[in-house]
Amino acid sequence: MIATAPAGYAAGAPLPWWVKVAVKLATAAVHLPRDGLRRLGLNRHTFIADDPDRLVDEPARHVARFRALTGRAPRSVLEIGPGRMVARAAAYAALGCEQIWFADVEDDAPTDVAAYQRVAALAAERGLPAPDLSGAGTRDAALAACGARLLIGPDALAAIPDGAVDLVISDVVLEHVRRDALPGLLAALARVSAPGGLGRHAIDFHDHVGGALNTLRFSPGFWESAWVGRSGLYVNRMGLGAMVAAFQAAGFAAEVTERLVWPGAPPGAAKIHASLHATPAEDRVAFARVETRR
Repeated sequence: MIATAPAGYAAGAPLPWWVKVAVKLATAAVHLPRDGLRRLGLNRHTFIADDPDRLVDEPARHVARFRALTGRAPRSVLEIGPGRMVARAAAYAALGCEQIWFADVEDDAPTDVAAYQRVAALAAERGLPAPDLSGAGTRDAALAACGARLLIGPDALAAIPDGAVDLVISDVVLEHVRRDALPGLLAALARVSAPGGLGRHAIDFHDHVGGALNTLRFSPGFWESAWVGRSGLYVNRMGLGAMVAAFQAAGFAAEVTERLVWPGAPPGAAKIHASLHATPAEDRVAFARVETRR
């Protein structure tokens, strides 16, 4: 499926892109505590969503896609970089997943049990056999009742056995993985994926300071620095073709099933740093979904 990005797609706050970059870099330069920034709603590595579609219906679409391709429901699911979407544990359990893993570099999951109970209630409203979380007093208890585990840290996937995962999900996560770390992550996903397993990866290819390509102006030496990494600005600036090639190098067959294309050259497209011009222009899409199979 190919669609055209609407006007103002992912534009964010109505400020010039360079102002947003400057604010982010200034914040990183003074080393403000990350927890404090998050309480202010800044530098979260994923957005907060309280939408029933994202909490229940989106997991249902992932499971339905797996069933359409394999003829059965997935017994196990892994979501990479879920942030607050860990609350979807109850939805995956209601959809028949017996083993659920969430893996993230930091713990941004809700600690309030009510978040998980709400998802269970939404699943029940849709006629799904939701887990009973009424007796769960802690987040860990709620996750256990769903058959779910939250794994935190750069080596989180090491806790998952080889070939244990039927369905792997990432939702606008892979573009934030550093270029030099992406091959290792995809190799780890290949290790834990079951033969015939399915990966569904939604990937943003625009910058995150206005929904354009302005951050492609910067040199790799600056952009790959720890300063940019701390700022929350970092995206790996890989084109769609490079991302598909990375999946293939890790041992996956990869198919682009959705792409959102720019209606014209987005801001920044004429100012791309010389070292990045090797990426074909047709790879510079705003968004794509890539499905992978072992």
